[in-house]
Amino acid sequence: MSSVSGVGGSEAMAYAKEAYSANLSKVAQEQEAQQNLQLLKSATQSVTPTASSGGPQTTTDVLGQNININV
Repeated sequence: MSSVSGVGGSEAMAYAKEAYSANLSKVAQEQEAQQNLQLLKSATQSVTPTASSGGPQTTTDVLGQNININV
């Protein structure tokens, strides 16, 4: 490779490798950020069923009904 703006061939290759590595790192960070956003979005969604009102009984409807506390 000929000199680029006064930079020798091996120096230009080293610069190109560094630029390529930085670009790959940027892409990886962007993908990780996307995954983190999706994880946060899914974490904010409610997955715990609420107690039903009049419908079929769910696990949360009977939770704690058979606990006897004597003092």
